Amino acid sequence: MSPAGRPALTSPDAWAAAALDDIEDAGVRGLSVQSVARRLGVSKGGLYHHFADRRALLRAALNRWERRQVTELGEAFDAIADPRERLHRLLAYATVEKAPTVILQLMAAVDDPDVAAILDRAATARLDLLGRIFTDLGLPATAARQRAVLAYGHYLGLAQLRAQAPGVLADDADVHEHLRILEAALLAGIAGDP
Repeated sequence: MSPAGRPALTSPDAWAAAALDDIEDAGVRGLSVQSVARRLGVSKGGLYHHFADRRALLRAALNRWERRQVTELGEAFDAIADPRERLHRLLAYATVEKAPTVILQLMAAVDDPDVAAILDRAATARLDLLGRIFTDLGLPATAARQRAVLAYGHYLGLAQLRAQAPGVLADDADVHEHLRILEAALLAGIAGDP
């Protein structure tokens, strides 16, 4: 502990997590070492115990986001055996439980090569996950891919819409009804569709 009662060293993951919070609030371009250090209650010099510079911190934050929001979530959803249940839980998470704000900040900074690379890998992984769900539901590969694009495009568009117009789907009942309609549309024409 420092004399001020602060941790003498902060872990690289804590810096990456705080950097993601900074990105959520200020965007990729607004990410600053000073702001992240302030969030952590340490001096900005602490960054250099773990990272060469702001760019290295950004890369660590992006990798943390990818690991937690893409890889680990994908593995959790893949572990659900029933494809209908897997789709339902994924849509519920994306529509009801999660307020996707970091991805909006990342999309706004897609001209940054590190951000573009992460977004490309995230899109590929998420489209593959959705494609597997629709293939497991019995759709041929081409149709499964089309539904995956429809579902992921909806997620990104809805995130943007909710950020621009917070009153859209502000009521829980409206959100759940939207989820029901979305799920029905994505399952339309699939054997066993209720």
